[in-house]
Amino acid sequence: MVDEATLALASEGLLFLLVGGMAGSCDASLLRSKFTTFNGYKGIGAGLLCQFVLLPLLGFLALTAFPQSPATAISLLVVTSSPGGGFSGFWCFLSNADLALSVAMTTASTLASVIALPLNLLLYVTLLYGRDVDVGMSKLLRACAVVVAAVFSGYTLSKSIPQSRQAVSLFGQAAGVALMALGAFANTSSGDPVWTNPPGWFAAVSLPVLGGLSLAMLLARSLQLPNPEAVAVAIECCYQNTGLALTIALSALPPDGIGEGSGVPLFYGIIEIIVIPVFALAAWRCGWTYAPITDNVCKVLFGNYQPEKGQDSSASEGSRRLV
Repeated sequence: MVDEATLALASEGLLFLLVGGMAGSCDASLLRSKFTTFNGYKGIGAGLLCQFVLLPLLGFLALTAFPQSPATAISLLVVTSSPGGGFSGFWCFLSNADLALSVAMTTASTLASVIALPLNLLLYVTLLYGRDVDVGMSKLLRACAVVVAAVFSGYTLSKSIPQSRQAVSLFGQAAGVALMALGAFANTSSGDPVWTNPPGWFAAVSLPVLGGLSLAMLLARSLQLPNPEAVAVAIECCYQNTGLALTIALSALPPDGIGEGSGVPLFYGIIEIIVIPVFALAAWRCGWTYAPITDNVCKVLFGNYQPEKGQDSSASEGSRRLV
């Protein structure tokens, strides 16, 4: 197996390229617009509430219902306390939810995670195990710093060289695939590959995805967010930055816990990739997205229904024509 220092360095480098690529693919002017309106602030606030209060609590409750080893528990708590994943924007675009809000929430949650992630981790690890577990806080904060540096670097590149966005996005996606491959290699070459875990392990990792998606949608609607924004909040809540969690598992956990810990973000990622498309399809059929329910599914998947700049994004949900 690759030594711990090499795993840590490789995972942090790939994490930087992944997050930087996603940030560098964003339209800077459209992103800024979500931070300058009341509805934008409300949507971002709802997203942060779900991201750093609701989902970590669900992770803790899952571990309470299905007790796990410290390596698994720390990895799951890191996953549920992480910022939104870079590909959440892809899912929001594909499902015709509010893409600009998704990108704004990812940016805001990435910055907030530098404080919220360590605090949530310390709180829930202490509640589960007392103070007998070493979390590796310095390495955790280093991974958070990598994410923040990547966001600012990508945003600066997008603003300075707008024509580079597509290439930067593809580069970031390739880095994300490479990071998952590195995690899969570390997991399968260890003594604790993911398929050897008991049923309770799979239940504990799966429950935050299912609970976070449904409860975030309910919370967003209770705050009277427009349906496409509520769908974006729900997707953003449960679609976590598993790359960050995997990096922390590969760099902050002790060597004998890397195999077990790295399986958590890998399996969590599989569950969210299965659940989110089902939710997105149901949201479209319920008229909660920008895509008209009268259009055929192929047109909905490959068309662009996002509102143009200056257009009321809350109007005509489920009946907007292609732009």
